[in-house]
Amino acid sequence: MNHIFAKYRLLLSKALLLAIIIILIISENNIIPDSFVYNIFELIGFILVLIGIFGRIWSSLYIEGNKTNTLIIAGIYSLSRNPLYFFSFLLLLGYCFVIKSIIVVGMALLIWILIYPRTIKHEEEKLLKIHKDEYLDYYNRTPKIIPNFFLFKKSKKGSKIDITINNVERVLLESFGFILFFEIIRFLNYLHYSNILPSFFIIH
Repeated sequence: MNHIFAKYRLLLSKALLLAIIIILIISENNIIPDSFVYNIFELIGFILVLIGIFGRIWSSLYIEGNKTNTLIIAGIYSLSRNPLYFFSFLLLLGYCFVIKSIIVVGMALLIWILIYPRTIKHEEEKLLKIHKDEYLDYYNRTPKIIPNFFLFKKSKKGSKIDITINNVERVLLESFGFILFFEIIRFLNYLHYSNILPSFFIIH
């Protein structure tokens, strides 16, 4: 079962993204624009999205081409065994603050809980089979998701990351997509608040 969630996590994530966009097109939230709460939510959302994007770039570049065959335990991976998923969660949380809807937050968290714990378990089982005691030692001293910054371990001097230009471009393009989605959410909110785009119901 875990491998099924791991295999289709991107498809399920895209389905969630599409569902959120549809909801945002046909509805609006009931928070007054430019109010104190509205602006605080926007600021928190923006900060979380930036941290999420930066963290995903940092995590992705460390493991590009080395996701399973090479055990990466330095840099960001010395803080957490799954920093990519941690920063993905922060990114998702940032979007939720900008959307300002408990219903959308509930949907997003439900999908995340259904997909990622199972995906993590599947990936860790593969790593344990390949790297055995080395991974078990790393597993026992490193948090699963939430980073412990006291554990930070620099990469060895002169260490190199084996990545391709295509992988770098993919990571950067993905990051641009996250920023674009953030602006799409804000633009749809503006269209509703300006009565340019009709709302069929209010989301809470």
